[in-house]
Amino acid sequence: MAAIDNAVNKSVIKLEDELNKISLVVESMAFFYENKSFIPQHLFERFTNPFLNELNGIKALAWAPKILGTEKDLFQKFTLIKEVDSKNNLVPSKTRDLYYPVRVLNPATPFKKVLGYNIYSDSTKRDVILRSIKTNKPAISSLITLISDNTNTKGILALKSVNNPKTGEHKGIVLGVYRMDKLISETLNSEVKVLDICIHDEVDDAILFSNVDESKVTDKIFSKTVIKRTIKAVDREWQVHFLPKPEYLSFPHIFESYVVLILGLATTFLLVLIARRRDNHNDRLEARVLLRTAELEESNKQKENLLREIHHRVKNNLQITSSLINMQKRKLVSKEAITALQDSQARISAIALTHQKIYQDKDSKAVNLHEYLKDLMEYQNKISPTFSYTINCPEISIDLDRAVPLALIISELVTNAVKHAYPDTTKYNELIIDVDVLDDGMAAFSIKDNGKGLPENFVIENAEGIGFDIVKALCRQISAELTYDSDGNGTHFTVTFDNKI
Repeated sequence: MAAIDNAVNKSVIKLEDELNKISLVVESMAFFYENKSFIPQHLFERFTNPFLNELNGIKALAWAPKILGTEKDLFQKFTLIKEVDSKNNLVPSKTRDLYYPVRVLNPATPFKKVLGYNIYSDSTKRDVILRSIKTNKPAISSLITLISDNTNTKGILALKSVNNPKTGEHKGIVLGVYRMDKLISETLNSEVKVLDICIHDEVDDAILFSNVDESKVTDKIFSKTVIKRTIKAVDREWQVHFLPKPEYLSFPHIFESYVVLILGLATTFLLVLIARRRDNHNDRLEARVLLRTAELEESNKQKENLLREIHHRVKNNLQITSSLINMQKRKLVSKEAITALQDSQARISAIALTHQKIYQDKDSKAVNLHEYLKDLMEYQNKISPTFSYTINCPEISIDLDRAVPLALIISELVTNAVKHAYPDTTKYNELIIDVDVLDDGMAAFSIKDNGKGLPENFVIENAEGIGFDIVKALCRQISAELTYDSDGNGTHFTVTFDNKI
């Protein structure tokens, strides 16, 4: 029986070691995603390829962001969200409040159809997601059917909740999909020659793996030979039943038993050494993960600095252009030409100010609208000191795709009010700028003057001059809605736009 006991002990150590490795991998992947909002497929593959080569039974590694129901349409511009129907086919997802669709995975080619699969749609997978979110630790599922196969192959899911380290906000999950039969056969490739194995999940009382008829495990005839062990499986417990194969129960009456005994004694001597080498290997694996993460962070920092420098140079070049226009203005006598050049200078200054705010932002990813409006109005007031202004704007940032068009819209409306709304500069002329944050990621910018108002029967589509043409074109570019009303007490323009930064 020494050979059997040795095979059982080795099996327990190997299983626990492999499960610890599973936990370490999802922890490493979660750390990788903590400070990143999105990682492209090629970078994800580069990071996870070493894990695929090291792990037993691994089918795929993936990242699934948290997507609210209101964000579904935005996500589906890139990938359709799907779920499994009663026949285990992937179909478009039902309308739900919350989704965890697979965004990137490795290997991608054989499992490409799994992209977009909503892990949260299945109750078993939903349970393990909620457990990991609650504890902020790795969690492992009970038995699941692998959707990438049409053979009802069984497996398990290991995952870890990913939170923003600064705000604590939950962002999504990283996960590994394991084929249970491969996990056991590859981990215990020599022990399964000596033992039949049956693994139960104690929480669900479900059979996770068995290479023997389950009735033998509970049959009284075999009960004396069944060896039971409980092992820690990430956040669950597995009950493992070892049933020695019949030929090894004849020890010491057959030659093979002596061979197993000798091999057992030899391997016992090496067991501690192997365990230590595995521990060292895990330490090296973790060190490689940390090194890769540091390299990526340094690369991102360099790219952000480069992007900030580019915006700085663009701003300087725009200022040079404005100065050249200024020189040209001084040589002109035509008021119409001088006015056209002044308008162009105002637009160039609005764009330059936008780039200045971009490179001043610590992440170079957005423009602080309150600070932008403050600087823009100071600039306008220097040019035309005949009016006063009030800015009512919360702390709101504008994403880069909308920053420049919106800056030009604001500049055009302000310039138009300053030039045309106040014919009498001796009166109290006031400009009120309001910014409101609306529901569903929308925002509204409005500018109101107390001037003479627009001409009677004014229609913006028929307006003369290039100013309103620019405003309309830019509103179309950022899918913004422009409305206005006017009377003898002044004019009020409102621009409503989507600002899901």
